[in-house]
This record gives sequence, C-alpha cells and structure tokens, in this order.
Amino acid sequence: MDERKKQIDVLERSNRESRGSLDSLLTRFGETLFSRITDTTVENGDVIEYRQLQKDIGDSNSAIFFVEEQIRRQRELEEEIGLKEQENKERVKELAGIYTRMGKLLLEDTPAPCANSAAGSVADSATDFAAPFREQANALNAKIDSLQSRISGLDQKEGSNVFTWIGKSAQSLVLRSFLTKAEENQEQLYRSAGEAFSRRGKEEGASGENAGNEDTAEVAALKTEIENADAQLKDISEDLKKLQEEKRLISADFDVQGNPLKQIQSLKNHIGHARTELGILYRRVGGQAASADAPEFIHTLIAPEDQEVLDNATRINRSIQDNETAITRLRTALAIDEEKAKIEKYRNSIEDKKKRIDDAQKAIADLEGSITDSEKHIEELQKLL
Repeated sequence: MDERKKQIDVLERSNRESRGSLDSLLTRFGETLFSRITDTTVENGDVIEYRQLQKDIGDSNSAIFFVEEQIRRQRELEEEIGLKEQENKERVKELAGIYTRMGKLLLEDTPAPCANSAAGSVADSATDFAAPFREQANALNAKIDSLQSRISGLDQKEGSNVFTWIGKSAQSLVLRSFLTKAEENQEQLYRSAGEAFSRRGKEEGASGENAGNEDTAEVAALKTEIENADAQLKDISEDLKKLQEEKRLISADFDVQGNPLKQIQSLKNHIGHARTELGILYRRVGGQAASADAPEFIHTLIAPEDQEVLDNATRINRSIQDNETAITRLRTALAIDEEKAKIEKYRNSIEDKKKRIDDAQKAIADLEGSITDSEKHIEELQKLL
C-alpha cells in the first residue's frame, strides 16, 4: 500500500510539471496565433477581447509614462525655481549695491553748483536732488566720525587696573554697536538715495523732461549698470513666474487625480490584471487550436511550422492522460485494499464479540445454577421452621 502511495505522489508531481509545461506551450502558441491577425474588421469575440486588453495595457502604460513625466518635470521645476530664486536674490543684492554706490556718489562726491559752465547744469541737478538727503547724510557722517574717534581714543587709553580695563571694554563694545548701526543706516541712506535718483531719471526720461541734461561719466556708468541689472531682474522674474505657474498646474492636476505614486500603483495593478486575463485568453485559444475540433477562424491562423508545437502539446496531453489513468488504477487498488482491510477488521471484531457473547452466556448459566441451588437451600431451611 505504501508503495502505491509513493507511485501516486510521483505521478501527480509529474502531472503538475506536465500541466505547467502544457500551459506555457499553449499560452505562447495562443499569443503567436493572435499576432498573425492582420484583418482589423474581424468581429470574433476572442479577437475583440484581445484588442481591448491590449488597448487597456497600452493606455495604462501611456498613463504611467505621463504621470512619471509629470513627477520628473515637477522635480525639475522645483530645482529650477530654487536656482531662479537664488539668482533673483543675488541680482537684488547686486542692484542694491549699485544703488548704494550711486547714492554715495551723489551724497559724497557731487561737486558744488557751477553757475557759468555747461557741466554746472548737471552738477546743479544732482545737487538739487541730493539736497533732501544731504542733511541726514551729514548727520550720519558726523556721528560715524565721532564714534570712530571715541573708539580710537578708548583703544589708545591705557588702563591702570582690571576695573578700568573692563569699563573700557564695555564702552568700546557699546560704541562699536552704535557705529555698526550708524554705518548700516548710512548704507541704507545711500541705497535709498541711489534708488530714488535712478527712479527719477527713468520718469524724466519717459516724460522727456531731462532731454537737455547730460550725466557725468560715473553717474552714466552706474545708470547703465542699474539698467542692465534691472533688465536681468525682470527676465528672472518672468522666468520665475512661468516656472511657478507650470508647477502650479501640475500640482493642481495631482490634487484632482490623487497622489501620483498611488496613481502609478493603481495603473500597474490594472496592467497586471489585464495581462492575467490576456494569459488566460492565450491559453484558451492555444488549447482550442491544439484540439481536434478547432474553430474555423482559429484553424485559419495555424501555419505548417506550428506542427511541432501541436505534436508536443499532443504528447504532453497524452502523458497527462496516461498518468491520470495510472493514478486512477492505483487509487482503485488502494481503495480495494482499504475495503478488504475494513472487512478483515470487521470480521475480527465480530469474532471478538462472539467470544464475549459465549463467555457471557456461560457466566449467565453459572449464575442461573447458583440461583437454583440457593432456591433449593431456602426450601430445606423452610422445612425446619
């Protein structure tokens, strides 16, 4: 019995392997048959299903590619926006520096008005513009000079003891803090003056009011720098707006469609399901083609070179059937042996029970004899009463 069970296990394992080989063979065969269909007007149900599944896979792959491109582009945009914002900060800083240089030139280096020269009109114009800022500039210059002088005096002062040294250090720290703040205010004043002068120049140039005036070489050079930096800032700003708008549109699309990674996973799951269905279709059609009663439409797709595939399918299928027959016989023999074993078991049980019955009957007879003896003894005892 154990040997037959081992044989059944071997045959079943062989059948599993054979069925796997047959499924793979017929699936590939079915796929080959579908690839030979060139008539787009065919209305066969299997062909319609095949085309729909192929379309689903193609559409899903295109959708995945689109989402991946959107993700890639979004990352590119984030990087480009970061670079543009950094470039914008640098240009703003550069422009602020030019304004500062312009303001310093106007407030420190503007010559006194010249009444009788052609250059006098230019100097007078700059002087007139700088006048509202000059009082504040002079006050800051005086404050800075005073603070620098006091700090210098403290640095040169010798301390006689540690307390004097600590007091001098504290005063120096406070004065340097005031000096730093005054210098920052001075730089801000220069920048504001330069920006205002540049803005006025643009307004006058646009209205034609400054047509008769010429700037000094230094002012003209700074104006050119400002114009170039300003033009660069405008270009950067426009580019930044375009990049931000493109990123906004992509983000809005993701908000509507959902998380892009989840979209991709959902599409991949759909493709996996479609491919599974496609494999089932290939297997079914391949099996029909290998059968003796293949449908006419499928029969027209079979080529002479497919004979080897058909022969292999027949051979594997026959091997599976032979194994199934052998398995059935072995299981039948096992079932007969099991039934015989049951019968033998039942017979042994009957013999055992019969023996028990005989023993019980003998015991009953002995008990009945004992009862009879007891009754006779009772009768004898009663006679003595």
